Amino acid sequence: MTRKGLLPLLFASLLTACAVPVKAPEELRNLAKSDTAFFVEAVRGSVDDNLALLMQKLYRRNPVQLPAGVTVEMRIVQLRAPRLNLQEFGNPQPDVLIRRAFEPNFSGDRVYALVAGLQSMVNHAFDHRREFLLLDDLPTAQFVYNAARNIETASYLLRVKVNEAGEPLIYADGIQDGIVNASFSQLLGEMIGLQDALSVALAKKDQRTLNAVARGVASTVFLPVGF
Repeated sequence: MTRKGLLPLLFASLLTACAVPVKAPEELRNLAKSDTAFFVEAVRGSVDDNLALLMQKLYRRNPVQLPAGVTVEMRIVQLRAPRLNLQEFGNPQPDVLIRRAFEPNFSGDRVYALVAGLQSMVNHAFDHRREFLLLDDLPTAQFVYNAARNIETASYLLRVKVNEAGEPLIYADGIQDGIVNASFSQLLGEMIGLQDALSVALAKKDQRTLNAVARGVASTVFLPVGF
């Protein structure tokens, strides 16, 4: 092919390349991240993983909550979606959804309502992102701190909310086969600790002071996380 005939093809190739966005390789994307961004992503990823594990464990303890035709794997896909779809509950705010999971007359999936409410709360606190590049704004330290306090509140509700017969609305920690199972509290505690550590790091980076909230053991107040 002559040089004259090659130029149109080269020009067409360049136009095609410009028209299709190319995602940078992971190695290059990582170069555009600060150490704090890596920490944010690590915490976010760990909290997401723990929420998925919490949901799996709660379904094992409360199999009646899983709707017919729905699998745990399907619920995990829903939970990890970039934008959480809460249409089956009427798209409530995260705190409203968590409270709904413990309403005595609630007829929906209590397990998914609780965990999806927590996931939605975390999503808000992290500005609905799972990756943070060098020039991106990082999550607000106060929102991450508040999300940790809200998980404490949800953990309290999980322990104390019972039906008229005195049975838990959602079974979690307890004695199984003569053995004390406290793995649910441990999972929730790990999520709280991770977000507390991150909120302190973010506050120090921005040279700001966290507005620490004195919470009573029986606190049922949810703090704002950006919604």
